[in-house]
Amino acid sequence: MLSTSEIKRQMKDGNIVIENMMSDALRKPNSCSINMGNVLYVFDYDVVDAKEKNCYLNELISDNIHRLKRVVIPESGYLLEPHKVYLTKSVERIKTNGYTPAFYGRTAFSLLGLSTELNNGTKCDNYDGHIILSLIATKPTIIYPDMEIGNLTFFKSEEKAPYKTGMLSGEEIKKRMESKEVIIEQPDLIVINPNSVNLTLNHIIGYYPDPILDVKANNSIETMDLEFGDCFLYPDQVYLARTNEWTETENYIPMMSGRSSLGRNGLHVHCSAGMGAIGYKGYWHMGIRPKIPINVVNNMKCCQIYYYTIEGEVTHKYNGSMQNLSGDQLGSQLHRILKRNCK
Repeated sequence: MLSTSEIKRQMKDGNIVIENMMSDALRKPNSCSINMGNVLYVFDYDVVDAKEKNCYLNELISDNIHRLKRVVIPESGYLLEPHKVYLTKSVERIKTNGYTPAFYGRTAFSLLGLSTELNNGTKCDNYDGHIILSLIATKPTIIYPDMEIGNLTFFKSEEKAPYKTGMLSGEEIKKRMESKEVIIEQPDLIVINPNSVNLTLNHIIGYYPDPILDVKANNSIETMDLEFGDCFLYPDQVYLARTNEWTETENYIPMMSGRSSLGRNGLHVHCSAGMGAIGYKGYWHMGIRPKIPINVVNNMKCCQIYYYTIEGEVTHKYNGSMQNLSGDQLGSQLHRILKRNCK
C-alpha cells in the first residue's frame, strides 16, 4: 500500500490523478479522503431488478434519471431510512496508470451503523471515473451535504512492477510481535491465523436508545455488561463494542475485518471501515449489526486484524480522533470531528 508521500509522488508523475480533491485530502499517512457531495440516488420502489443493474449504474454516472430518484441533500440534513439503498458518487474523479485504488468507509460512520460501499471497495488498474458508493443505514440517520465519506488508498499493480509491499503472514506477525514492531496486549486471548490475528470482544456493549441518529450530534449511548453472562443482540439496532486488546504499530498499516464465521450467522462487524493507518495506537472500536437475533458472550473472537507493509517514505503518522481512545468511549467521534472542522 502506498504512503501518502508516495501517492503525491505518483500524482506528480501523472500515474495517479485525483481531480476536485479537497485541500486537506492528503493529511492522513496512507490514504486520500473522499467526499460525497450533496446528491443521492434512491431506488424509489420496493423491488430492485438485478437484470437492470447496468441501467441503474448508467443513470447514476450520467445523471440522466429514469428508474432512480434523485435527491439533493439540503443544508438542514436528510433522513436516511433503514432497509433502503442509497447510491452516490464521489466529488473526486480518479485516474490511475499502474496503480489500483481501493475505497474504505470511515469508522466514525460505521459506529453510527452507516455502511458505505459494503461489498466491493477495490477497483482496477487504469481506473477512470468517480467512486460509486452505496449507503445503507441501520437506524434512521440524518446526514448532511459535502461530507467526507471515506478513504481511498492505492496498491501498485503487478503489471507496473514487481510488488515491493504486501500483507504479513501469521508467522511474520508473530516475529514482529516478538521484536515489538507490532504490539498486541493480552496476547493470551488472541489466535494467530495464516495471515491475520483474531481479537476478542470486551464485556461492555453500547447501543443508541434514541429512534433517530444525527451524524452531527453526540448521540446518547446506553451500555450493558457481559462480564458474568451473555446477551442477545437484535436487528435494526447498532451495537458499539471494542476489543479487549490494545494494539500499536509504527511501521505497518493495520486493517480490521469481521470474521466469516460470524457473517454466516448474520452478525456484521464494522462492515465497511476496516482500514487503519500507520502509527495507530488503541483498541479496535466496532459497529456491530445483527441481521437476526444472536447471542454473544464476553471474550468471544469478534474480529481479525492484519497488516500491510508500506511503499514510499512515511512523513507523518496517524493522530486522528481514534488515537489512544479510552475503553469507555464507544460511540462515534464524528460530532467532535465536524465541530473541530467548523472552527
